[in-house]
Amino acid sequence: MMDVRLQDVGGTAGRRAMLFAALCSVALTGALFLAERRIDFFLGEEGFLWYGAVQTAHGGVPLRDFYSYDPGRYLWAAAWAQIFGDGILALRLSTALFQALGLFCGLLAASRAVAGRWRLALTGAVLLLWMVPRNKLFEPSLLMMAILTGVLLIEKPTLRRHCAAGVLVGLAAFFGKNHGLYLGLAFFLLILFLYAAREERSLRELGRGLASAAGGIALGLTPLWIMFLAIPGFFTAYVDSIRFFLLQGKTNFPLPIPWPWRMATQGTDLAEHAFFVSLGLGFLLMPLLFGGAFLASVVRRRDPRRWALLISSSFIGLFYMHHAFSRADYHHLLPSSPPLLLGLAGLVAVLPEGRPRRAAVAGLVPLLAFLTFFLSIRDRPLYEALTLRGTPDAFVPFDAAGDRLWLSPELAGLLTNIEKAVADQVPAGEPILIAPDRPGLYVLLGRKAPVWDIYTLWPDRGGLDERMLREMEEKKVRWALVRDATLDNQRTLRFSQTRPQLWDYLMGGFERVPTAELPHRLSLLRKLPDQEGGDQMARADKLGRRHGRGGHP
Repeated sequence: MMDVRLQDVGGTAGRRAMLFAALCSVALTGALFLAERRIDFFLGEEGFLWYGAVQTAHGGVPLRDFYSYDPGRYLWAAAWAQIFGDGILALRLSTALFQALGLFCGLLAASRAVAGRWRLALTGAVLLLWMVPRNKLFEPSLLMMAILTGVLLIEKPTLRRHCAAGVLVGLAAFFGKNHGLYLGLAFFLLILFLYAAREERSLRELGRGLASAAGGIALGLTPLWIMFLAIPGFFTAYVDSIRFFLLQGKTNFPLPIPWPWRMATQGTDLAEHAFFVSLGLGFLLMPLLFGGAFLASVVRRRDPRRWALLISSSFIGLFYMHHAFSRADYHHLLPSSPPLLLGLAGLVAVLPEGRPRRAAVAGLVPLLAFLTFFLSIRDRPLYEALTLRGTPDAFVPFDAAGDRLWLSPELAGLLTNIEKAVADQVPAGEPILIAPDRPGLYVLLGRKAPVWDIYTLWPDRGGLDERMLREMEEKKVRWALVRDATLDNQRTLRFSQTRPQLWDYLMGGFERVPTAELPHRLSLLRKLPDQEGGDQMARADKLGRRHGRGGHP
């Protein structure tokens, strides 16, 4: 990956580079999709995305009708569902198509530095392997689109390219408010940097560039404007989604940063030791690369066009570090990795030819190979399925709402037992609550969630429990599938602690249905006959006030 040089990609060479990047991105993404499409399933976050995509495909509105990410990814999946259907394989195909677009942009950006088609293809393979987990393929794809946009802006800072950068910021915000914020700040800083790097500066030109970018943002937000105007209640729901995180006081559940010196003793075997060290190295490399490149480009006023890939990656990566470090784990590091990978390619490209560049390549190639294997390849579904073949833990077939998947025997057995228990006990058409963190079960069971909050991990703030109890009473929910899940092994983040009013409502007004199929930690609950009047909410409200967690919806 790291044998690089700066390239001119204009004219005929540029068209050939685009064609090769397109073919390469389709071939690599298609091959990986075909190999992994049926392997494994994540009931939590992949199920969360799948449920929202299914509901959107059938007329539901993200944020308004169910707790969700921002609407962009759901509308993308729902659009493709009209062609491919709304099964899990169709969802994975739609995200793979977006992944191919992102990889195409990543390869075009990398072609500024990586010499030779086979090296560019290898770079694409590394970028692709780091695009995990598959329910978060939108994040690295948007990042690679942004890095290419930044490169183009640095190479030729015309008003049209300022506007294009703004359009991307607006579209990114449609997929996630945080993406719009990160990219908006990154491009604002990049525009200021390009202005400062000019020999002849004009505040008028700076103003025109910023105005063009602002106009592009407004244009990129067009889908959001349309939803505000055309869909009743969506604007209020969108504002409430911002208020939600303000009330929580954070955007994620933070974890200690796994610096490599802290991770050296983690794990029970050599492979686990290597994984934790790799994780720590990934988090360490980000601030070193982005901070160093930023300082070098700003303080020493390097030629922006010569440093285009490194500068674009670093400016964008600086702000995406918040995403990676907000919950410093594997599932947030890798989706934030394109600026790191492309930035390293850009770094080598600007080093003097000869010994400095050869030394950098000699050091970075083994390091990247080590990180790629232990961070990405070993956690991919295909690797796990292949290494378990011929063992008692070999993956087995499972029918997931009409799509055949290959799952671990433990997961397949659990899902089969859940399906049997619900089919035997819960009448067809009866609403059932599933809490707190397995929304994918709604789709597998063919049920629609009776409540807005389908992923009840966040603590009760702003009346979440009161709203949920009201919805359960209105929908006459008599059944629930519940486990007292704990996040990060923290007692304070146990479901019964974060949602006490809801928990008391369930424990006081429902009874556990004996089911031999379900593990002890998972309870199928049925509402007690004498609780089907109208006074249970009042009792639950008293219990909630006892815990000091009451609120207003």
